[in-house]
Amino acid sequence: MYSSRAKRLLASASISAPLKALERQIIAAFADVESWLRQEFITTPPLFYSSVDLRNNGEKIASIDTNVFPGGFNNLSPASHPLAAAALLRQIESLCPSGVGIKNSSVLLIPENHTRNLLYLDSIAILRHLFESAGIAVQLGRLDGEAVTLTSASGQTLAMQPITRDGGRLLCGGVSPCATVLNNDLSGGLPPLLQDLDIPVMPSVMLGWSMRRKSTHFYQYRRAAEQLAELLNADAWLLSADFTVCNSVDFHRREGMECLAVAVEETLSQIGEKYRQHGVADEPFVVLKDDSGTYGMGVLPVRHADEVFSLNRKQRNKMAVGKDGATVSSVLIQEGINTADASEDAPAEPVVYMIGASVVGGFYRVNKTRARHENLNSKGMSFLPLPFATACNPPAQSDDASGARLYVYGVIARLAALAAAREAAAVGDGGDDSSQPSMNN
Repeated sequence: MYSSRAKRLLASASISAPLKALERQIIAAFADVESWLRQEFITTPPLFYSSVDLRNNGEKIASIDTNVFPGGFNNLSPASHPLAAAALLRQIESLCPSGVGIKNSSVLLIPENHTRNLLYLDSIAILRHLFESAGIAVQLGRLDGEAVTLTSASGQTLAMQPITRDGGRLLCGGVSPCATVLNNDLSGGLPPLLQDLDIPVMPSVMLGWSMRRKSTHFYQYRRAAEQLAELLNADAWLLSADFTVCNSVDFHRREGMECLAVAVEETLSQIGEKYRQHGVADEPFVVLKDDSGTYGMGVLPVRHADEVFSLNRKQRNKMAVGKDGATVSSVLIQEGINTADASEDAPAEPVVYMIGASVVGGFYRVNKTRARHENLNSKGMSFLPLPFATACNPPAQSDDASGARLYVYGVIARLAALAAAREAAAVGDGGDDSSQPSMNN
């Protein structure tokens, strides 16, 4: 069930007058906001699922990361499971219109190949449970051709079968699925096994981290935030984080450091100007991120441009290599947002989960070993489920501070889901929006 700590945390964060006014605008205009989101998702259908990391510093609330192959389902409250199962059923019915159930065809779920993260296996066990709660049969398949039976941290048994191909269809455990759901971010590259299939693969393999770029996503997110701000007659700065990107960076060889330093200096200057305009007292900082990164790897906060040239070996090693040993060559320089949320003096940040365009759950990521400007997706983190037991609706009472904050979090998370949908549509069309900001050596 939901923790009273999470509800207190939702209501207790101090926010500025402009941000409070924005929350009120969003709630007052909820019918227009919901209508706009619905029309946008009709125009650009949402991805199968996603999770969004948010930051609220009291002055702005913005998405800082979007995962389109989300783990962490084990951190959602069981109270949100019926909502998630219903949303899964809607998604699968759209992919398998002839029906899919325990006694006929099934859905193929492809997890990550790694087996050492037992909590990740708990997430897969919960995801399987959600499918089965909706009456959907699930086969667990592996891309490496191995048949393995694994036990999760909570003792759940996961039998995974190798995936083979029969023409344009896949086979797993003797079953030909009607659709494939990826929970593998394909950091190691695009497997030939998943190319040119006659069945849908969701989300698209083209969104794997061997091809996807955070900067492309945040360009789309900024456009969506500007559209919502225009609808509300509000300041889009309150909803998004500034960013740019540097390519051809090599941290081991210290190549591309000039590009990084210039980008950091210019972004800090832009943030500082906005802080002066909005009367923000915080010291500006940026976060360097692997532009193709995941799992919280390759993340480093920086407050001054000259820090780029003085990175020690440990810091450079941390930034140089991503998941599966991938070399980092493109770096996102993103506006840093301190978190104003805290649980028992430990910094916290909300993470919202969506299936399709529906908010189905979430939690506060809490990390007592980190400061409020640092990456909380790291060793020492814990989780407080957010109270998404029913659909994400605006509060019935205007004085319900926790309900108002929760609804706003859901709106901003759906902005990120819309950005991801537009990102996928551009990839599907072979498009590449070259107007996104970047700095090259």
